[in-house]
Amino acid sequence: MPAMFRSLPLRILPLLALPLLLHGGDLKPAALFTDHMVIQRDKPVPVWGHADPADTVTVSFGSQKKSAIAGADGVWRVTLDPMAASADGRDLQIDAAKGGGKVTLSDVLVGEVWLCSGQSNMFFQMKGVENSAAEIAAADHPSIRFFRVKEQFAQSPAADVSGVWKPLSPESAAECSAVACFFAMALEAKLKVPVGLVVSSVGGTRIETWMRPELLERLGGSADLLEKWRHVSATDFERIAADYRAFQARRDRPREKSEARGNAAVSPPEKPPVQRCHDCPGALHHGMIAPLQPYAVRGVLWYQGEANSGRPAAYEKLLPAMIGDWRKVWGVDLPFLFVQLPPFKGTHPGFREAQHRIWKGTPRTAMVVTMDVGEAGNIHPVRKRPVGERLAMAARALVYGENIVACGPVYRGMTVEEGSILVSFDHTGSGLVARNGELSGFTVAGSEGGFVPARAVIQGDKVRVSADSIPQPKAVRYGWAQVPVVNLYNAEGIPAAPFRSDASATPAAD
Repeated sequence: MPAMFRSLPLRILPLLALPLLLHGGDLKPAALFTDHMVIQRDKPVPVWGHADPADTVTVSFGSQKKSAIAGADGVWRVTLDPMAASADGRDLQIDAAKGGGKVTLSDVLVGEVWLCSGQSNMFFQMKGVENSAAEIAAADHPSIRFFRVKEQFAQSPAADVSGVWKPLSPESAAECSAVACFFAMALEAKLKVPVGLVVSSVGGTRIETWMRPELLERLGGSADLLEKWRHVSATDFERIAADYRAFQARRDRPREKSEARGNAAVSPPEKPPVQRCHDCPGALHHGMIAPLQPYAVRGVLWYQGEANSGRPAAYEKLLPAMIGDWRKVWGVDLPFLFVQLPPFKGTHPGFREAQHRIWKGTPRTAMVVTMDVGEAGNIHPVRKRPVGERLAMAARALVYGENIVACGPVYRGMTVEEGSILVSFDHTGSGLVARNGELSGFTVAGSEGGFVPARAVIQGDKVRVSADSIPQPKAVRYGWAQVPVVNLYNAEGIPAAPFRSDASATPAAD
């Protein structure tokens, strides 16, 4: 059986794998431990790495000094006691007693650390956002640090990752995840503590790539995908990865201007390879999640789903299972904040409905609505500031216990009254608001189906919906389209979540 399907106890996967990469006798911490790192406050903090077998390794930070003996494989691990937040950069020192050397990490802060994962809209960097030049120039936040995990696919849990911690500055901000960056800036402004971001994301990846194959096998429903990759050898796996990297390099290389060649026609875009590691079950869990464990983090930000949007019913099972599995792997009930996909011509509203159900059915989660930041023809909308800031509001309410309105209006129920439907909502905040004119995006249907555009009027904390052609309405929908025109908010400026009163037990798939 290929290595990608072998199972090991979850807690020891990264530690068992470490010597495969960190061979030799020199002391070396895992890659997450570098200058400018951020340590999670108020939690035990594991620190691990490699040294000579049987060597005693001592980690010193502040007033703490913890020691461990490296095993026969050279792996060592200590756990620092919980610490209060501190924006004062200090040294973290790691010493090996038998001449293995000393490693000093400088400018280490203590604050809030978040794992930021998903596909291209999480990877989407600050250099691509709306008003990017001004946003980058203003991104001078020395207490915000980010670690961008280098892309790495693997068939079994990788030994380590590649990357360095960087303070957020006008010089570094361009390559930071925009959603994560705006989240961190909003969070730091409220909490007044350092914020660390571990960004582990890859564009074009389906959720199965971020899940352990063992979990997918237990869930069922992914048999065809698992079988497709089950017998791929290590040599073929690397070839597939190399072929796609080469394609990406060619695709992203700036084209020469056609004017330089006279009237020569520009060649059509190259088709991507048929097989990609982006679709391989577990390949990114093994390569870019397992090696991060057990680094102490507060919670997870997740922006993914575009690659799975054609199968909302399946996604409704996969994401909660992945959330539970990551929590099990880290050994803590990690808060999980995710982004509902924005309007786009290729995203069916049934997928947003599946995400909504995941939120309502999965404890310790929050969903950010983005109905006002999408672009019909662009799967990568450039307005990332509202997304990050709404994630920060969700974190403040769910994780940090602030009594704030952190969610937009959410459908509660409906009653039929005098030829109209009266819709009630939760999370109305200080009141319902229609932005830029009359309410839009509502439709109604009678007993025979067939939804038609409807008039909608705010009445207190409810909305009355009606249509002349439907004298006896039975059902109401809001934002039920790939690219709806909607404008219902609460007074706090957070958009309403799309809904349909006639939802069935299974999300619509077409």
